[in-house]
Amino acid sequence: MADLETDNPRILGRVANWSLAAGAVLVLLGLLSLAAPWAAATVIDAFCGVTLVAAGIAQVALAAGTFTRRGFWLTLLCGALSIMGGAAMLVLPKAGIEALVVFLGLILLLEAAAKLTAATTMRSELGREFPWGWLLFDGLVTGVLAGLLLTTKPAAAGILLGVFVGVNLLSSGLLFATTGLWLKREGAQLHG
Repeated sequence: MADLETDNPRILGRVANWSLAAGAVLVLLGLLSLAAPWAAATVIDAFCGVTLVAAGIAQVALAAGTFTRRGFWLTLLCGALSIMGGAAMLVLPKAGIEALVVFLGLILLLEAAAKLTAATTMRSELGREFPWGWLLFDGLVTGVLAGLLLTTKPAAAGILLGVFVGVNLLSSGLLFATTGLWLKREGAQLHG
């Protein structure tokens, strides 16, 4: 809290506004994902597939430029694998979605651990008034989603991916929004 007293009020206001805007966008994306979970999962799969293909092409181009240097074959192999993986996700979206479910489950598990750790740290550093409870709630929700994704059957993977991404986006959006509101209130109390 002492750091907030020395901050420029305009900077604090900008951070609060960006936090509120990010929260609104995340809540909207979360609601869209919940309304059409299979479509959300397909969009996520296509985005990942295109990204992998683009990264693979970049790696192959890099390998072509470094033909005489060490690491050529490894870079070429990684590029080729990335292109194949991305193309497979685009051609076989159901299998891509199932692979993403496992990957996302692992990522969400790590995210949950980070959020739970941050919640306890923020409470002790910023005081009880900071909405650390929302961060704790967000970490717990993220952990539950990770566990469910990692134990789901492949047939339900697409629906679960869309629904859980939607719930995660909603949870994170609420965290951003409450943080923005808290920052606005603290800025008003400290500088007004």
